[in-house]
Amino acid sequence: MAVRNISEAKPKKKRFRKVHFLWVILIIGAVVFVFASLAQNFIELGQIKDEINQINQEITELDKNSAQIQEILDDKTHEEYFEKIAREEYGYCKPGEKVYYNSSFGE
Repeated sequence: MAVRNISEAKPKKKRFRKVHFLWVILIIGAVVFVFASLAQNFIELGQIKDEINQINQEITELDKNSAQIQEILDDKTHEEYFEKIAREEYGYCKPGEKVYYNSSFGE
């Protein structure tokens, strides 16, 4: 019986070593996967923060432009300029006003 126990003990140790080795490989693989996922998430987070900063800069510029345009629209001295542009470029006229065009001007 003693011989039988010794012969049975050796394969169990080898089997235990194989199972232990497989578990170590699996754990290392899981840890590498988790770290790779975290690294990818940090990279994406950095890209998103850069996009947010760019969009915030664009918003700031558009707010400045909007304030300048609103300032121009609120200023009464620019009404004459707007009227001139409307008449010359877009052909607008005041109510009841008759506009005559000189067709021989180009000749």
